[in-house]
Amino acid sequence: MTRRLTLALAVALAAAFPAAAQQAPVTAPGEGRTVDNPDMRIDEQVGAQLPLDLVFRDDQNQEVTLGQCVNGKPTILVLAYYRCPMNCTQVLAGLVDALRLFPPGMDVGNQFNVVVVSFDPKETPAQAADKKRFYLAEYGRPGAEKGWFFLTGRREPIRALTDAVGFRYSYDKVFKEYDHPSGLTVLTPAGTIARYFYGIEYDKEYRVPGGTTTLRLSLVDASEGKVGSLLDRLILRCYRFDYQSHKYTPDVMLAVRAAGALTVVGLLAGVGYFRVRERRRTAAAPAPGPTADAGPRPGEDAK
Repeated sequence: MTRRLTLALAVALAAAFPAAAQQAPVTAPGEGRTVDNPDMRIDEQVGAQLPLDLVFRDDQNQEVTLGQCVNGKPTILVLAYYRCPMNCTQVLAGLVDALRLFPPGMDVGNQFNVVVVSFDPKETPAQAADKKRFYLAEYGRPGAEKGWFFLTGRREPIRALTDAVGFRYSYDKVFKEYDHPSGLTVLTPAGTIARYFYGIEYDKEYRVPGGTTTLRLSLVDASEGKVGSLLDRLILRCYRFDYQSHKYTPDVMLAVRAAGALTVVGLLAGVGYFRVRERRRTAAAPAPGPTADAGPRPGEDAK
């Protein structure tokens, strides 16, 4: 009886441990959240003007305004925090991958800027400097240091900027990390919000025909064609940005107008062709001879 009881207990324990392992998976630090956080989202504010007079500190611990960082160029704005163990690192790495696809000449600090702002008021310019050195080395194009900013700041300007962008986040006291969305924002040279991108892979998820990317076209679009190549501007003539899919799609109305114009041109060309052909046929026809009852020719006597 005792042996049977011991055997039954052993079988029960063997069955219980795998079930427990399945119900309580091991999670890495910062990945233990199993319930969606309703406060973690982006409320898009396309067309909103950002407060360019907000003051932050750069990687040299110098005060700088957001407007000085934008500096009249289309700008990629990234809201992150530098000690983030996962998402922020993936966002910046994905951004670097996408920027490497841009053709020579369309570089950070040349035709556009990048501004990374930490939303953790406890982070320091020294942490910003470490991130800047690392990502500039990863990017690998000279001159980028002139237009790639890594900023920190006080709670008030941080909150003013995140509110203006619609970037909603919260601090998790259990994991001592921030819950926040992943993505970036494209600004016009005047500092208004032109476009939002979500996720971390901006070189793969947003590819359009012609070998370019939606991120690159968005910068060209935000600058009203003042940056980018002639091909980029031609593509923008034929494509429009779909705010539902966050991708460029063929401009249907442009295609309809083009088809209508081609139809009119075709009809006019057809009418012109037939008129020219009729004129040529008339000109080539022989002149009619004298009729049978015509009178005598001059100098001849009538018989």
